[in-house]
Amino acid sequence: MSQLISVSRSVAATLLLLLSAAAAAEAQAGAACHNDIVALRTTCYEYVQEGGRAVPPSSNCCATLMGLTNVPCVCDYLGSDLDIDLDKVFYIGRHCGVAIPRACGGQM
Repeated sequence: MSQLISVSRSVAATLLLLLSAAAAAEAQAGAACHNDIVALRTTCYEYVQEGGRAVPPSSNCCATLMGLTNVPCVCDYLGSDLDIDLDKVFYIGRHCGVAIPRACGGQM
């Protein structure tokens, strides 16, 4: 019986460690997403905002696009921001040589 209790405690401790690691990874991904969005807003917003014509992005904007760490999260954000022209997002991606997922921002 004491052996069974010991194994149960060991399994519980392992599960707790796995859950803690998963929560830490999720928090890190959320921070990376936030940092990506702030960087994009700072360096690329003028090239993707609604209105006006598409203009080639700066080298800083391209560098930001190339350095994204959490593309799915950024894509979700792009689809929720009404001030961003998704056609321009794809335009700057092509201009910078960065493949943006087709479904990014809810586009198909």
